[in-house]
Amino acid sequence: MSGGRTVMAAAAAVIAALVLLGFGFTWPFVIGWGLLVGALALLAQLAVPLEPSVDAPRIAVEPDRRPTEISRMAWALNTHTGLAGMQITRRVREVLRQRLRRRGADPADPMHRQKVIALIGPDLWDRLEGPGTTIGDVERALDAIDALGSGASAEDAPTPPRASAASTGRVSLFPRYRR
Repeated sequence: MSGGRTVMAAAAAVIAALVLLGFGFTWPFVIGWGLLVGALALLAQLAVPLEPSVDAPRIAVEPDRRPTEISRMAWALNTHTGLAGMQITRRVREVLRQRLRRRGADPADPMHRQKVIALIGPDLWDRLEGPGTTIGDVERALDAIDALGSGASAEDAPTPPRASAASTGRVSLFPRYRR
């Protein structure tokens, strides 16, 4: 508690006493209420702040310890349910959309539907667009992105339903949920 705050509490007590005295209250009443106002002003300074970290020591965060977008996307993968969060699904879907557009297949255009199916498989884009995208769907999309980005032709694209780890050369992110 600083000296300035203590002086302010004493000033509040004196002002309250003077106001009550001005209204014609007796001296014992004025002194009692003045002391009460002063005590409440002192106690108000001791109130615990609402935010617990207000009085916590400040520790500088190193630049390499800050959360990155990659770590946030990794936390969007729920390994208990096998579902992928919207953040990672949205990012993978947009990268896949760009790779498909380079090949002349726009997933938003119904005229290019057959070409999209030929490049990435029959249900992958629908799984990425709808709710309940699984980690396996994200892995399939990453495999398709790799295949589309490598300059391979449409015939060399990943196996449509599920690409195996042997065909892509990449181990599954979470083998327990690989179906």
